[in-house]
Amino acid sequence: MTVNFRIESVHLDTSAGAVKYSFSGDLVVLVGQTGVGKTTLLELIKFGLGGDGQLAPVAGQNVTDVHLSIHIGSLRVQLSRGLDPERRRSIRILDLVTGERQRDHFVGGNEPSISDFLLNAMTLDPGIKAAARGSRSTSAGSLITFNDVFRFMYVPQARMNRDIAGSDEGYYDPKRKSVFELLFGITSSEILTMRSEINTLRGEIELAQQEAAVVEQFLADTGQTTRLDAEAELERAKSEQSEAQSVLLSLQDQLAEAVDSQAQVLRDLLNEAERGLAEARELTQELTRQREEYETERRRVSQDIQRLARMSSAGLRLANIEFSMCPRCTQRLDQRMVPAGTCPVCLQDDIVEGLHASDQYESAQLREQLAEITEQIRLLSDQAHQAAAVAARRHELVRSLSTGIDERTAVRVTPRLQAYGDAAARVAAASAEQRSLERALIQWDRAEDLAAHAETLVTRRAELQGSLRSSEAELHRRRAELFDELDDEFQTTVRDFGIPSVETASISRDTYLPLLNGSPFADASAGGGIITATQVAYWITLVTVSARRRDTRFPTFLLLDSPRLALGTQEDIAAQMYRRFATQVAVTPGRLQFIVADNDLPAGLDRGLDRLDFSYDSPTVSSVPHPGLAHVETLTDET
Repeated sequence: MTVNFRIESVHLDTSAGAVKYSFSGDLVVLVGQTGVGKTTLLELIKFGLGGDGQLAPVAGQNVTDVHLSIHIGSLRVQLSRGLDPERRRSIRILDLVTGERQRDHFVGGNEPSISDFLLNAMTLDPGIKAAARGSRSTSAGSLITFNDVFRFMYVPQARMNRDIAGSDEGYYDPKRKSVFELLFGITSSEILTMRSEINTLRGEIELAQQEAAVVEQFLADTGQTTRLDAEAELERAKSEQSEAQSVLLSLQDQLAEAVDSQAQVLRDLLNEAERGLAEARELTQELTRQREEYETERRRVSQDIQRLARMSSAGLRLANIEFSMCPRCTQRLDQRMVPAGTCPVCLQDDIVEGLHASDQYESAQLREQLAEITEQIRLLSDQAHQAAAVAARRHELVRSLSTGIDERTAVRVTPRLQAYGDAAARVAAASAEQRSLERALIQWDRAEDLAAHAETLVTRRAELQGSLRSSEAELHRRRAELFDELDDEFQTTVRDFGIPSVETASISRDTYLPLLNGSPFADASAGGGIITATQVAYWITLVTVSARRRDTRFPTFLLLDSPRLALGTQEDIAAQMYRRFATQVAVTPGRLQFIVADNDLPAGLDRGLDRLDFSYDSPTVSSVPHPGLAHVETLTDET
């Protein structure tokens, strides 16, 4: 059943008080000259529905909250959204039937989403993606949101004489077409999901094929043409490794037999000599360390003896100086009485003679310590020389015993050692080859897995393509009937509008956009309001057919901003356009709602509509004084 959508009222909380507008009629026209805020009010409606409305400075500076009372599907709710950055991400929902506050929903990525809430109310499945229709696309497509549906409900002034629902944006084409199909029931969520999955499978198949090509190149580089060849080579390598290990075990036994008793005695002596050599070298290193420590101590004692000698010399020299003036405060010393036996400078007891005796005792002690240290250094040097001599003799013994062992075992052991080395090399080579072949078998496994995976993906894609063709075939008859009906209605509407130079009008089965005289509407002249008139005729056609069929999800609602601007002097077209609005809502009262913002109405068309007049003295945000015509900053270029 065609979806019911209706805006019942708009309530604005502003810094200077509340502003409220009721849209109870089926045809509501907001009339006022440029700059009074008509577009601002429409953009606030879009903002209240979770969109990114283009908000004028007067709204951003003065409006704190937008409250929309809407009837959508079977629900009557109030949506409230704040304009400040902290609250604009969430929308409060009040059930107008029960009066209960529902859970807040969010704009953007947070859950629950206001877009999902509105789509569910329109019986549209959320989470559906619009995949590109090309045969090379690998993208699942972008998510269809309520904002995409709202493009089929709201025509902003900036797009009125330019494009239809973003038709001039090439990247947006798949989504626009998918929304059109969903709203008119010529596709389904299942079909769109299948298209997304087919595109995704196309990418996965390409990736699997690329990985398979890399693996195949690797296997080609190994020289293994088939898996059976690799398995045969692996068995051969295992056999080679086993045979070489048997040879190694045999040679180990032969080497044990080749070592006689005399050679064993020599080996024991060699082990003992090597231990003695290690001990002698360790002792030499320890004695050298101790001698270095005593050398350091001897240098310290020598420095102390030199220091005492300098102190003694300085004291004796100072004692022979007769000060006539204080060296610190420069007072005269030869004009005062100095007691006998005292220092003429500080008047303390004179101890010059005792100082010399103390110095002689400490110096003597240090000289004795220095002599003892020197003797210890001599003894350590002698011991180090002896240890070095022992180490040299042990080294010579080790060399002699090693030579003897080599001469005795050269004939009996060396050939066997050569054979042992050859067998060990065979084991290593066979083991390396085995690991390489095992890696190759892993790649064969991977190649088989990739092939099986790719085959599964291709099978799945073929199944989906078959299901897609079947599902689309079921809708083929409905699609043909729908477009025939749309063409008839569109041709009638365009003829009634009297659009200049247009003889035939239809809607493209491929782009779902108007065709004028068999050509895309975008190729028509932008002058004279041809595109604007075509666009209004297009939207009226969609709503009219939807209301008549009663089996679509197309909302019975249109929000149009300033359609007369581009029409200029084409008063006949403008008059016919508004007559069509009035006639359409009169045929099915209460089922449709048209809200139109315009500078003025054609003469004699004030009946059958609710008219809201605005001016600079009474702007749309009436709680905020209007700055006047000279200070108007419009949201769009109104020409």
